[in-house]
Amino acid sequence: MTSTGPKTHYRAVFLGFGGALFVYLLVRIGATEISKLLLGIGWYFGLIAVTYACYQLIRAIAYWKCVANALVPYWDVLRIRLSGEAVQFLTSTGPFLAEPTKVWFLRSRGLSTKYAVSATVAEYLTYTLSSAALAIVGLTFLLRNFDLSGPASAAAKILVGVMAAFLLAAIYAISFRIYLIGFIIKGARGLPLIGKHVRLRENDVRDTEDLLFVVLRDHALRFVLILVVEFAAQGILVLELFVLLKATGTPFSLFHPFLIEAATKFVGLAFFFIPGQVGAAEGSYAFIFKTVGLPASAGFALALARRLRSLLVAGVGLTLMPRDAPPNRPSE
Repeated sequence: MTSTGPKTHYRAVFLGFGGALFVYLLVRIGATEISKLLLGIGWYFGLIAVTYACYQLIRAIAYWKCVANALVPYWDVLRIRLSGEAVQFLTSTGPFLAEPTKVWFLRSRGLSTKYAVSATVAEYLTYTLSSAALAIVGLTFLLRNFDLSGPASAAAKILVGVMAAFLLAAIYAISFRIYLIGFIIKGARGLPLIGKHVRLRENDVRDTEDLLFVVLRDHALRFVLILVVEFAAQGILVLELFVLLKATGTPFSLFHPFLIEAATKFVGLAFFFIPGQVGAAEGSYAFIFKTVGLPASAGFALALARRLRSLLVAGVGLTLMPRDAPPNRPSE
C-alpha cells in the first residue's frame, strides 16, 4: 500500500500536466480546424486501421522468428504481442511493463523464463535498432535541408548522437559477443539509490544473454531476416502517415511522411511517464509538422488519429489476451 500510493500520485500529476498541455494546444492551435481535419479523415480511418493491423502482423512475424525454436504458433505470438500493445497504451509505463507482460504470456506457452526474456529482448532490440537507423537518416536530412531553430537543432543533433552511439555499441556487442546487459546490471548494483533493487542473479543474466546471442549472432540469416521484417514494419508506419496526410487534404511532398516518422520515433519513450503521452504526443507532432512546413493543426489531428487507432488495437489486445497463467518453475 505504501509503495503504490506515491506512484499513483505521480501518475495523476503527470496525467494532469499532460491534460493541461493538451487543452492549451487545442485552444492555441485551433479546436475548430483540428476537428475539421479529424472529420475529414472519414472512411480513410478504415484504411488507416488496416495499415496499422498490417504493422502489428509484421512485427509479430519478427517476434515469432525470435521464438521459432520453441515451436510457439504464430497466432499465439500475435495474441501476446497485441496484449503487450494494450498494456503499453493503457498504462503509464510504456515498454517497461509491456515487455515483461509479453514474457509472462510466453511462459504460459511453455517457454522458460530465460528463453522468454531473451526472445522478447531480441525482438525489442532489433526493432529499436531499425528505429534508431530511421531516426538518424531522417533527422540528418532534416538538419541539412531545413532551417531549424537553435533548441530544435540542438535536440536533433543530440538525438542523432545518442542513436548513433546506441547503434555502434549494439553492433560491437553483437559482433564480439560482449555481455553488455550483464555489465550494465553489474554497474547498476553499485548505484546508491537503485542498487538495492537490482536482485538479478549474475548466472541467470549470463544464461539469458547467451540465448540472446543465439538470435542476434549465432544464426546470422535469421537475424538478417528479423531485421528486414522490422524495417518493413517501419515502412508500414511511413505508409500510414502518407494515408493520414492524404486523408486530411494537407498538401505534402513524398518525403514528409518519412521525415515525420523519423522525427517522432522516440516520442513514446521520451514521455513514457505521462499516461498515454497525453498532450506530449500532440505537442510533438504539432511542432514537427510546423518545422517541416506543414500546419501544426494537421500534426495535432494526426496524433489524435493515431491515438484512436492505438485505442482500437488495445481493445483487440485485451480481447485476445491469453487467460492461462505461466506454469510454476521453481528451478528458474
